[in-house]
Amino acid sequence: MPTYFKNVFEGHIATQYFESEAREDHPAPEGRPKMLGSSSVASYYGPSFMIDDLLYHFEHGDQQTVLLNCHYPIDANSFVLQYGIIVKKSATLPDEAAMQAAIALGDYVKLGFEQDVEIWKSKARIDNPLLCEEDGPVYQLRRWYDQFYVDVADIEPAMVDRFEFELDTTRPHEAWQREVAENVAPQAFLTAGEHRR
Repeated sequence: MPTYFKNVFEGHIATQYFESEAREDHPAPEGRPKMLGSSSVASYYGPSFMIDDLLYHFEHGDQQTVLLNCHYPIDANSFVLQYGIIVKKSATLPDEAAMQAAIALGDYVKLGFEQDVEIWKSKARIDNPLLCEEDGPVYQLRRWYDQFYVDVADIEPAMVDRFEFELDTTRPHEAWQREVAENVAPQAFLTAGEHRR
């Protein structure tokens, strides 16, 4: 569950900072380490190349991954997307277990990224969208992108000046906590019933 979310646009770099904690209602499969949460610093260097430094926090220690992605247009309505993931093997696990954990984490990152790609496939630009507070800095992000579609001499300060936006995660986090408690309650009841037998 997200606990921290911030965007910073400055110059040709747009960065997203993200921290989360694991949900109790989605426990690790048996035999797998328990994930405690994650943190991410994802930066776009220009409009089409991103490096996402991801750190997954497990009960036995942190696991580092890096997700790279780039995309470039091939016509007015399409682009090519390429991505790669690298996972640093854990130094606290035996070699074979470390390799298995790295492969599993790489597959997990791949799954998450490909879920984002599915969302992107149905996205369309709306010139004047009706936004709510939780939508974030849509217009500021568009202004940042504008710098890549004009001549260098025509870049305006508003396109490259530092802009920061931090989302207050308090209210959504409280809602997710209630959802988790509702999901965990029946599991706890069933487990308690099994112990009474």
